[in-house]
Amino acid sequence: MLRGEISEYPYTGTISRVVQGTGRNPDTTETIYDGVMDSHLQTDEEGRVMQTAVYVVSIPLTKDKNDKWIVPRKGDKITVNSYDYSYNLTVDNADPSQIGGVSIWATRNSW
Repeated sequence: MLRGEISEYPYTGTISRVVQGTGRNPDTTETIYDGVMDSHLQTDEEGRVMQTAVYVVSIPLTKDKNDKWIVPRKGDKITVNSYDYSYNLTVDNADPSQIGGVSIWATRNSW
């Protein structure tokens, strides 16, 4: 990216999903997306009250190796790499758009 240029997806990150094992097979974690993204804090500050932080994460609408659209589900985990730090989120909801993106509403796991 050139200096002064604005990127639609300035960060990178991953989205992973727990796939439940069957029988004696343990659960496994599968990375469903690894690429560019954007993230915005949506929660307004309300004084000194503890609250859950809500974020909107945007990713491009892409397909996986099996030619299926990548749309996160409730409970999927997101790691956002933002310049000099990373933070983890849990997906609450996701909505793909007809203009080539996915909007994901997520809550912060830890500070």
